[in-house]
Amino acid sequence: MPQSDPEPAPDADPGTTSETGSDAESEGDATAAAKPKTEAELQEAAEARQRATVLRFLWSCAWLTVLAGVFLISGMAQSHESYSALATLGAVVVVLCLLALIAGYVACARTMITLRTKVFGRVDVFQVSTLVVVIAVICGLLVPATNTSALALLLPWALTYWMYGLDRAKSESRPS
Repeated sequence: MPQSDPEPAPDADPGTTSETGSDAESEGDATAAAKPKTEAELQEAAEARQRATVLRFLWSCAWLTVLAGVFLISGMAQSHESYSALATLGAVVVVLCLLALIAGYVACARTMITLRTKVFGRVDVFQVSTLVVVIAVICGLLVPATNTSALALLLPWALTYWMYGLDRAKSESRPS
């Protein structure tokens, strides 16, 4: 008695059936994908990736500032009984600086402003944010508790400093 084959013989490659016409479409897609892009298209794609990366970094700066602020404020809240009036004023200044930094990073990430947007005269957003970071770190360190978490504000600032420098190098390399 002949035994039946447990596995049927494989048919032709399913992607090459000409009944549905899908092999012609897949060949057209393959040639379109294999077609080399022009220099302008490649440059445009690279700039789009760069913009997306910068936006991700700006969102990261906003979240890192929020996290640093949470640690800083929780440290201040744990030791607030020993604060003098001057220390309380310093804590309020730190909170206001944190809110300003977060708002600035979010505004940059949502492309409402850029780091090079002029605030007044020759002063731009990055320079103002640098001043706010310095004030926040100094006030955060001078509060009587051991609030070294104020130094964590330097990480998001360092990322924006790097992006600010990249933007300057990019604008200087372009012919005017």
